Amino acid sequence: EPNLVFLEDLTVRNFGLFRGEQKIDFTPHLPEKPVVLIGGLNGSGKTTLLDSIQIALYGKRARISNRGSLSYEEYL
Repeated sequence: EPNLVFLEDLTVRNFGLFRGEQKIDFTPHLPEKPVVLIGGLNGSGKTTLLDSIQIALYGKRARISNRGSLSYEEYL
């Protein structure tokens, strides 16, 4: 059986619509059901949150939704 690794939390600072330092906790309420749902209205930051996870994991190789033609450094 493979060892599973879970994302426990994420801290973003001044990224997209997240101002200041924001910590998002991904700890599931029931350890035997390790699923965390992310929901919200349009424009509330769901895609920005996923983009920040992509950047944390893949850096310059991240596929970011609204980067356009900006370089990685310009986007950050």
